[in-house]
Amino acid sequence: MPKIIDLTGLACPLPVVRTKEALEQESGQGLIVVVDNIAARDNVTRFAESRGCKVEIAPAGNCYHLTIQPPEGGKPSSCIFPDAQPEPRSTVVVFASDRMGEGDPELGAILMRAFGQTLVQMEVPQKLLFYNRGVFLTLDDSPILAELKGLEEMGVELLVCGTCLDFFKVKERLAAGKVSNMFAILEAQMQAGRIIKP
Repeated sequence: MPKIIDLTGLACPLPVVRTKEALEQESGQGLIVVVDNIAARDNVTRFAESRGCKVEIAPAGNCYHLTIQPPEGGKPSSCIFPDAQPEPRSTVVVFASDRMGEGDPELGAILMRAFGQTLVQMEVPQKLLFYNRGVFLTLDDSPILAELKGLEEMGVELLVCGTCLDFFKVKERLAAGKVSNMFAILEAQMQAGRIIKP
């Protein structure tokens, strides 16, 4: 019988962290993970699927029951930060603000727009990470929205902090990238061959 773990009431990234711990102790019976919000549901699902697991989602009142089955013939991959050398294209760009630099805000906005427009002319990064005020660059009125969409079409992954979108109450305006969590953001940085922060 699958083990049931109740992760209701936990904020990002704890649902993913607790799921990871439970999967590492998994004995082949699978897990039923109970969460109480959409962000946790999606984050745990993405994490489990990235480890080769099959996930079935069932609404249950105000909660979601995620039935997680390990991959056929073995346990899920527990290696979060692999020892393998980074891929040649493992540049990660981190946007912690919608401004570039610490000085004048207007100048910072001009510089960030120039950075975004120049980025598409350079080496294609593997991932772009957005948190804190950096999430504003992924919204429908972003001055670099066209560039971000172009990078997405080229296969670049854009991870946008869901907690930040919720904090600023702008999640419904997300126009580029996908809602992510601190676990995935940290994982991307740990796996990066090079990190650039404008």
